[in-house]
Amino acid sequence: MQVDLGDLNPGTWFEMTGGGKISLRVCSGDAFREIRKKTVQKKAELKPIGRTNTLQRIEYEVVDDDLQSQLIWEYCIVDWSDLLDKNLNQIACTNENKKLLMGQSVVFSKFVTDCLDKLRISMEGEQEEEPEKN
Repeated sequence: MQVDLGDLNPGTWFEMTGGGKISLRVCSGDAFREIRKKTVQKKAELKPIGRTNTLQRIEYEVVDDDLQSQLIWEYCIVDWSDLLDKNLNQIACTNENKKLLMGQSVVFSKFVTDCLDKLRISMEGEQEEEPEKN
């Protein structure tokens, strides 16, 4: 197996119906941990517990779901080509456009999530095959 240490999680290209291609990658563990650092705050409160109202420290997380989704899409959507607007102009693959398309285009977001599901399944299949080869 060859590994490109400069690009450990490259994108995989998917052809879109009606034209255009999109390069996607599954969110790696390290990338997701970095996203969580930016989107999750740990909080703690003292709450009275039981009949005696003994104060107990309760810890919980507050997640900025919107930002977390945005950062995941920014990571998972690597690139696209031949994605055109209504005037047949190329749509640039920017974080702003990723957010716009994932948030407002049902067709685009469904395509991306379906392709990421296929990619995850194919990766799981490859991992299961590895031990059999040895």
